[in-house]
Formats: sequence, C-alpha cells, structure tokens
Amino acid sequence: MATKPIITIIGLGLTGASMGLGLQRETGNFEIVGHDKNPEAAQTARKQGAVHRTEWNLHRACEGAELVVIAVPLHELDELLSQIAEDLSPGALVFALGSLLQPAVEIAARRLPPQVHFVAGHPVVNGVGMMPSLRADLYERAVFALAAGANAEPSSVQLASDFVERIGATPLFVDAQEHDGIIAGVEQLPDVMAAALMRLSAANPGWREARRLAGRSFAGATDLGDNAAALFSEFQANRQNLLFRIRQLQRELSEWADLLETTPAEGEKHPLLSALEQAVLERATWEGQALLKNWDEAPTTPEAAPEGGGFLRQMFFGNLMGRRPPPGAQR
Repeated sequence: MATKPIITIIGLGLTGASMGLGLQRETGNFEIVGHDKNPEAAQTARKQGAVHRTEWNLHRACEGAELVVIAVPLHELDELLSQIAEDLSPGALVFALGSLLQPAVEIAARRLPPQVHFVAGHPVVNGVGMMPSLRADLYERAVFALAAGANAEPSSVQLASDFVERIGATPLFVDAQEHDGIIAGVEQLPDVMAAALMRLSAANPGWREARRLAGRSFAGATDLGDNAAALFSEFQANRQNLLFRIRQLQRELSEWADLLETTPAEGEKHPLLSALEQAVLERATWEGQALLKNWDEAPTTPEAAPEGGGFLRQMFFGNLMGRRPPPGAQR
C-alpha cells in the first residue's frame, strides 16, 4: 500500500497551525506532520486538528517529507536549516515563512544542499477588522509574497504557489530585496516607533503618574510583542532599509513640528488641519481596501512556473489545486 506524501510543518504557533488547518479545508492526499520545540504548542496543534501527527524529534519529523514548511523566527532559521539539511530528501521543497525574504534566501543558499529547493514566503495578515487567531481561514484572500531560492525549480515554485492558494491566500511573486525595502516601512518602522515611544515614556520622570492614564491609543502604539531577540535579528538583517525609513521618519516628524508651530494668516486653513485630514483620508482608503482585500491589481505570476503544475503538485494536491486553465484556454 502506497504511503501518502508528507508535509512537515516546523513551528506550530499561530502561523504554522493555521496553515495546517487551512490545508485541510478540502480533502487532500497527504499527511501533515508537525514539530515544535514547545511540547505544549505541538500538543495543542494536534488536538485542534492542525496536524495529523506530531514528532518531538526534529530529524524524524523531516524524514521522507517532500514539503517542509518552516514557521519560526528569522534568528532561529540558520541553526534549524543546519540541523535538518542532511534529513531532507533530494528534490524536497523547503518553504520558510517570515516577514523578511532576502535574509532567508541567503541563509538557505548557505545551509541547504543544491538538490533541495527553497522558497521564502511572507503571509500578510493586516489585522483590520479582526484579531488574528488560530483558524482555518486566517489567510483567506490574504496577500502572500513569494521569493524563490537560487536552486528552486519551476515545479517547486509552482508547489509553493499552489500551497498558498490551497489555504485561500493570493500568491504575489516579488523581488526579495524590493520586498524587504517595503517591509522596512510598513512593518519594521512601526515597531521602531513603538519601542521608541515606550522607552521615551518609561524614562520620563512623570511616567509614574502617566502610566495610569495610558489607554488604548498608547497600548496599540507600543505593542511590540514579547520577543526582543526576534526583533533585534530582523532589524539587523534589514538594517540599511530600516535606517533609510527611520531617516525619512525623522524628516517627517520635523515637518509635523513645523506644522504645530505655524500660525496661519486670518481666514486661512491651518496647515496642521490639512495634514491631519489627508492622513485620515489615506488611512480610511487603505483600511477599506484591506477589509475588502481589493487592491485593484492582479498578482504577479512567475514566467517559469508551468500552468499545469509539476510532479510534486500532482503528488500532493492532484486536481484540487489545478484550477487555473492552461495557456490559451478560455476563462
């Protein structure tokens, strides 16, 4: 009796476990094996049906897997790939998830053997209108950025794209360096601002009284998560892009200081009000697009990826994921 192809998910937190659930929204000819260094996370994922079984031993979890999904912080990726490199089957795809793509691609180039394929992915959950939680539809209609490693064959890139579509997301093929430059502005700069505001506030002599008055605005503006090491690693890995964004912010803050000091002529609209109105409008426009998942742009697809899918795609998903018509077919 033939065994089912194996998909291994390493890291069973919100990202990994939700993807395990998303993969199973439709029946598939595969087995999902889970591993997490935290036994409680692994147990929870198994109880909630995110994986079919768990393996406490990392090496055993990767044995025979044709697809290994990695959902761990960037600062753990180098050591992890070093540990599993010899356990990976020739032709297997390693699909690493995180907010930065270029550092992941570079780590994979150093650590993985040439016969193993690699794709880096960034699933974007904007959080507008909901609080992210473990569920099968977490990535429904979400943008999912993808960047292929140097040795990734078209069939492996296609498999990564099909994986993304399987969980309900929209694949967006990007240049890794360009992607990380954007992420410095829309993800990392807010984290820098949160850290700076928290440190400034806590160091202020009036913090003892001010902390009692700090409400939802302050809580949202200073939300950094609880993993300083992960933030440090990502800031360092994307340092030049982040420095550029910080300097942009410094100039912007200087302009806002000037707006506050401005006294307009009588009858003229205050430039600070105009700036605030513009910011409110831009925020409302983005929020509406995010809620509707409507960006008025079609996702980019890789020219090298075959429409019909490759051997791995057929092994895992059969026709379940082959919903795009072949070239020349009518839509």
